[in-house]
Amino acid sequence: MANSHAKKRTMLFDEPVGRKRVVSLTPLIDVVFLLLIFFMLASTFLQTQTLTVITPAPDDSEEVDTDRVVIELGVHTDGHLTLDGSTVSVAALEDKLKARIKESPDAIVSVLAEKNAEVQPLIWAVDAARRAGADTVSTSRVGSVK
Repeated sequence: MANSHAKKRTMLFDEPVGRKRVVSLTPLIDVVFLLLIFFMLASTFLQTQTLTVITPAPDDSEEVDTDRVVIELGVHTDGHLTLDGSTVSVAALEDKLKARIKESPDAIVSVLAEKNAEVQPLIWAVDAARRAGADTVSTSRVGSVK
């Protein structure tokens, strides 16, 4: 009987082992290439353009002809604009500059930008001065605008 028990035990080990399944990598590679193509077509490549502006240091400024009226336009670090010391909105800036230039047609518009001011308000200020009819528009970087 001991012999039959040993025979039974060996039979358990003699059973054929199932075939190993081979995983094909072709579908995986196909999916990877499809994802690669999708992300290449779906993404946009931005080309950023920069404008380099070299401004003189505050103490290197040239003297302005004192016979002409100077209209000071300030650009502050928080983005607000001032016209001769009083706050003005971007929408009303061009009209106020037109009125000032009408009083003094040969006036110089001096745009004073604080050191850490953003560029966009500076561009709005220079553009408004040009549209208002200013012949001479100068820009300067200052520590702080009064």
